[in-house]
Amino acid sequence: MVEEGWRRFEVGSVVAGIVSVIPRPGAIGLFVDLGGEPRGFVDVLSLPRQVEAWPAIGTKSTFEVLTRRPTQIRLWPLEPRLRSGPLENGVSEDEWPARKARYPIGAILTAEVTGAYAGDSTYFVRFEGGWSLLEGEAQVGSRTEYEVIRHLDTTRRTLLRPAGT
Repeated sequence: MVEEGWRRFEVGSVVAGIVSVIPRPGAIGLFVDLGGEPRGFVDVLSLPRQVEAWPAIGTKSTFEVLTRRPTQIRLWPLEPRLRSGPLENGVSEDEWPARKARYPIGAILTAEVTGAYAGDSTYFVRFEGGWSLLEGEAQVGSRTEYEVIRHLDTTRRTLLRPAGT
């Protein structure tokens, strides 16, 4: 069942998949078979600029889970040849070690909810020097304490959860 299957894909985890559908090359991205429902999706902006450099249907690769929803798992290709470049998240490769040192795993920080998406129960928070996407519901504009639970080196992202949970 799709509703339950999507929960097996933790944000930040590495998954293997096979490119299964390229609906409009160069226009929207591609779908990845992850061994059942839901399918994975790689956005066009994550893929090489030249469509000829896109992976062909049947290509096996590994991906980092960017976000998860009941109907789709958003993916980031881990093979550099399959992507347009580094994930543009505002943290350079040179700045990343300092970010991790400033916010070690277990650290508590205050962040503001800057966007909420009722359709899939996710929300964005911004904190000094970074941002994170969380699952659940939150009020835009609210400030809350969060705990750093993981650093994702490939995409230079800091994963958070509400403090005390």
